[in-house]
Order: sequence, then C-alpha cells, then structure tokens
Amino acid sequence: MMNNSIPKVKTAYVLLVNVDDRQTAMLRMAFKMYNSVNYQLIQPEDNLQPELILVDGDADDGEELWHKAKKKFPDAVVVFFGRNSPSFTAPYLMKPIRFDTLFQHLRNLQQGNGVWLADKAAAQKETANEKAESAVHQTNNTAEHAHQSVTVARFHTQGTLLGMVQKLAQQSEDTAILFDNKPVLIVFPSVEKVLLAVESDALQQLCMQTDAEWQTKAVPASAPTAQLHDKAKLTLQSCIWQLSIWTARGRLIEPITPDTVIRLKAWPNMTRLAYLPEAMRLSAFLVRTPVALNTLYKLLPVSLEDVLNYIAATYSIGALIVEQQLTSPAAQQEKEMVLTRKAPQAATTKPASGTQTTEHEESDEDRPKGLLARLMGRLRGN
Repeated sequence: MMNNSIPKVKTAYVLLVNVDDRQTAMLRMAFKMYNSVNYQLIQPEDNLQPELILVDGDADDGEELWHKAKKKFPDAVVVFFGRNSPSFTAPYLMKPIRFDTLFQHLRNLQQGNGVWLADKAAAQKETANEKAESAVHQTNNTAEHAHQSVTVARFHTQGTLLGMVQKLAQQSEDTAILFDNKPVLIVFPSVEKVLLAVESDALQQLCMQTDAEWQTKAVPASAPTAQLHDKAKLTLQSCIWQLSIWTARGRLIEPITPDTVIRLKAWPNMTRLAYLPEAMRLSAFLVRTPVALNTLYKLLPVSLEDVLNYIAATYSIGALIVEQQLTSPAAQQEKEMVLTRKAPQAATTKPASGTQTTEHEESDEDRPKGLLARLMGRLRGN
C-alpha cells in the first residue's frame, strides 16, 4: 500500500518578552517567510510550552526579566536579545535583526550554541577570536550605517496606451485603438483577448507616449469579427501586464505611494505573463505579508526598478490591492519621492527589465493578414 503521508514541517513556539512592537512585527514577518521550520509566536496565556524565548535585554530590567523567564521555563532556550551582551553567561542574539542570518542564529541557539560566556578565564581563551570578530563587526557596522537614497518618480495611466486598454477592457464592445489614424491593437472584452496590429518594438515605443490623443473605433459584430477573435492569441491580462511594464519603466504607479500598505490578493500565473525579474520572489512575499514599499525596499535586496515594475504590473491586472493608504492628499500629488535603505556591500548590474518579448507575441502565421488588413483599411477610413 502506498504511503501518502506528507512529512510535516517542525513547529517551534517562540515567546517574546519585553520586545517592542516594531521588533515583534519584523520577527513575525520573517517567520511567515521561512518554510524550513514553522516558527510560531505565542502569548503567555496560550498555555503552550515555548522552545525559544527572546527576552529584550536593552531595558533597565532586561537581565531581571531574563532570569525570571529562565526560572519559569527551565526547559526552554531563553535568549538574551539586545544590542549589548549580558553580564552573565547566557544564549545571546545581537540586535539589530538581520534577515540573512536570523534563522542560522536561531538554529544555533536551539542546538545549544551561541552562548555568551561571562567567565573571565573563558574570555581570556577567546581573546584572539574576539579581536578578529571585533574587526569584522566594525566593518559590518560601517557597511550597515552606510545608506543609499533613491528618488522614486511616479506616473498615472491617464493618456497612456495602458490606460486606454484598461478602459476598453471594462466595456462590452470590441474596439480598436489608433494612433495618428493608424491601428495599434483591437480589444475584444467578451473573449478577453487582444489582437496586435503593430510589432512589439513599435508597441513599446507607443507606451512611452503620455497624454497622447488616442483614437478609438468600434468594431461591429459580424462574421469577420468573429474570425478575428480566433486570430487573437494574446490574452487581455498578459497584454495589460506587458504594457504596464513598458509604461512604468522603473516608476511608481499612482495612486500608490511609498507608504501605501499593499498586498497581493492572488498569485499571477507567471507562465502566461512576460518575464519580470524577481516576480516570483516578490509574489511569495506580498501574498503573505501586507507591506509598504518603503519597508519592502529595506527588507529585500531587490532592484528598485524591478519592484516598481512589478507593482505596476500586478496593480494594473487587479492582483495587487491597497490595504491602507497612509499618505496625506498633498503628498499624494508629489511626482517624486525618496526611498532610503542600507547600501549593499557589492553592487550588481542587472539588465533592464520588461524589455523581453512576451511569449504570447503573435507568430508570423498569427499576425493579422488578409481579413485584418481589410478591417484596418476600414478603420483608417479608406
């Protein structure tokens, strides 16, 4: 008989003592993102035995609280959590929290390692190691305190090709979009498809047009129009996704601001959408945790351009929702805002995102010919 049982992920209960709301929120967010061990924050009234207890030692009564927790939970690993080491021997986790090393430290603490030795003899034995570590910490602290600031430009979809396609997608009538009296594409809302009348390079250039005078012409329902439905291979969602990337170009889409709390309500099917760097990573984060852009930028070592293009694409297709709008109306009108985060130790150059052609771009056989050419002639007024 086949064994269909699935191995369960280990659950480790974590109790926080005297830890402020900010540190608690960061730990809760980190635990949600970690899949190897199911770390769960508990409260004293839950009547659950904690495996790990983090006691904030920076307060005046920090050491006293640690001893009380150790006495109350003798079987748990009680960790002194603070910027300064304790005056006694105890498991020690240094602040600030660093997401890239947090779970390695927690695993070491659970295994009985990471103990701060207050004994003088032990300290003398480790003097050489401490000096070396001190030099490393000094270097790390210097890097941590170095910050990089970046200005975020914003854009709205009014007057853009993206905005026109979104508008027509909400209507029931098949409609063609023209620019300078030349057909660009046809939107078929009933079948949620789009038929392109230009090459992708020309379409990308048209996405740079702002406040342009787009013309629209209704496509009458007929047998030829029904045949055009079959020729349209590009889905409406994948079209809007690609147009939003080409329109955003590393800018933040309105009405979202850096402190708007956003959440991914549905995971987009990336196999049917144009490639976007870090899309999987950002989706995994935002589908679990509502967060503002300024916090997301600090937590994830991801290119800001990739983040902003991703926000524009997911928001445009309706997958990203606004949980909370915190920015004042006056600040929402600003076209540029500044984000700051710790500077990375090594900068890497990434290729420009959003420039790859979607897999749904029509092949030579699917490009509009014959019937479409005649229709385009009628749309031009010929």
